[in-house]
Amino acid sequence: MKKINFAFRTKYITLSVASLLSASSAIAAPTYSLPTEFRDYQYCEYLVNIPTQPSATDRPIFNTTGWNPCNGQTLNPTNIVNDYNTQYPAGNPTVLPNGATSVTVNYPRAWVYDNAIQSTPDTSLYLISGGVTAGFGGFNTSPSQGIYSPGIVGRTTTWIYDANTLIFQLIDPDANVYVMQSYAQFIDTSLTYADLQDIDYMVPRLELPTGWTYQVLELSQEFDNIANNDAQVLQDKLGNSYMLANPTDSTLPVGTIRATSSVPGPLPIFGVGMAFGFSRRLRARIKKAAD
Repeated sequence: MKKINFAFRTKYITLSVASLLSASSAIAAPTYSLPTEFRDYQYCEYLVNIPTQPSATDRPIFNTTGWNPCNGQTLNPTNIVNDYNTQYPAGNPTVLPNGATSVTVNYPRAWVYDNAIQSTPDTSLYLISGGVTAGFGGFNTSPSQGIYSPGIVGRTTTWIYDANTLIFQLIDPDANVYVMQSYAQFIDTSLTYADLQDIDYMVPRLELPTGWTYQVLELSQEFDNIANNDAQVLQDKLGNSYMLANPTDSTLPVGTIRATSSVPGPLPIFGVGMAFGFSRRLRARIKKAAD
């Protein structure tokens, strides 16, 4: 795949794409148009499972952001597999391998960031199934082994959270900070953005492991959560997705705790370091990253 080596930051962008050849005919190219607002924007996402190439762990990820709204569509997994193998036959000239056998459905979801910086996507890589178009979003190269266990997604991207907005965090016993990138509505189908702010609603449903904290933080300045090539992503009990705030690439969030599962709030914090019981380890982690 030819990579376009520049990034964009946008509230709106429209691109036209060339036709994608299937095994027997040309599929008309859809239009790619990013939403004007990302926070609470609903989308569909699924992972195509290919057991042979390039490896059993390299699973193409597709999502409908910029291609189609996702408002209650029900996509047939068997049709997705068949349509994928038809649109990307053996020997096709793209990075996408052939031989899909199943699909992991991971929707509906909604973003909880405000903007993004990322490499310009190759808009010739998309999948049409059931009248819904989803674009290729990278490979899941090291899948999670379960909830609260991070996996690796191969992508270079920055999720941007504006000042004076809320972010939702998981903090593990080693003081690693994971910031929610999207919330799910396929396990708790009634879950809303407002619910994420309600500790009393969230914590009993999350069933956090021992030593973990769920926290709502109001940002006092913009927070950019950056992934260079490999994003460490995990899901909670409800299927909500979080990306590691790696201090090697990102400064940690700065703001005021609105609510937390283990520390009375609100408490002012610098970064995240003064807000929870294992702050000493977190401060040491921040210092190490700065050295």
